[in-house]
Amino acid sequence: MKAFNFRNILISLITLIFAISLAGCGATKDKESTIGNGLSSTNKDNPKVIKVGTAAVVKNVSFLNDSGKLTGYDVEVVREIDNRLPQYEFKFETMDFPNLFLSLDARKIDFIAMHLEQNDERRAKYLFNKEYYDSSKLLVAVNESNTSIHSIEDLKGKTVIVPASSSSAALVEKYNKEYKGTIKVIYGDYTNAVNQLKTGRADATVIDSGLAGSLNGDVNAQLKLVGENLHTESGVYFAFRQEDGSEVSNAVDEALKAMKKDGALNKLSKEWLQRDFQ
Repeated sequence: MKAFNFRNILISLITLIFAISLAGCGATKDKESTIGNGLSSTNKDNPKVIKVGTAAVVKNVSFLNDSGKLTGYDVEVVREIDNRLPQYEFKFETMDFPNLFLSLDARKIDFIAMHLEQNDERRAKYLFNKEYYDSSKLLVAVNESNTSIHSIEDLKGKTVIVPASSSSAALVEKYNKEYKGTIKVIYGDYTNAVNQLKTGRADATVIDSGLAGSLNGDVNAQLKLVGENLHTESGVYFAFRQEDGSEVSNAVDEALKAMKKDGALNKLSKEWLQRDFQ
């Protein structure tokens, strides 16, 4: 009986040691797999959902096409980045431009893709990725029939329409303070601005030169650019929360670097902005 019990105990011990050995090998293989590709299988199979905010109101940048599909340069750049980052799944949330930063603050979205330029006020509150994905020149634009406005100085006593909370709005508001409030500033997206300029209800807007060219080509916006570049910040970036946006921001930058190198960004720029990436 004692021999029988001893044999059973010995068999149990051997079985236990063998099981522990197999478990150790499995853990080692899993660890090696994770280290080898930089992503765990869990990350690949269950990517983290990242909500991207945009305003579908600017033709060729972020808009709904005739089929109701969200597309445009910014949208397709984000989709290409998403294709290169298997650890994430990007999902778009569309809203009015002024609500983008409010939604970012409220954690309803994780970053903004809407052709954003940086400025001191935005940098104080938000994190911007390092790699720009387009360059921007802000100029005064009028209807092609306008012959009285030639520069920012000519906006005194005029009505200027700009998107709320945009860099264009910040710039016009800054000049309006210098001009002691002599500019009447109203707010609306660029589709609205084009209509207001055509009907004469507004005299001018301030817009990115590339965007103005796209609007002229696609919707006969009849915009005429006047004066000099008013923008001291030339790059276009994505905006993240400072407290928790660095991981995704860094990953986005790596993807953008690769897209610049392999020509993907230039291809998208030609398709949507009708010019080489610059």
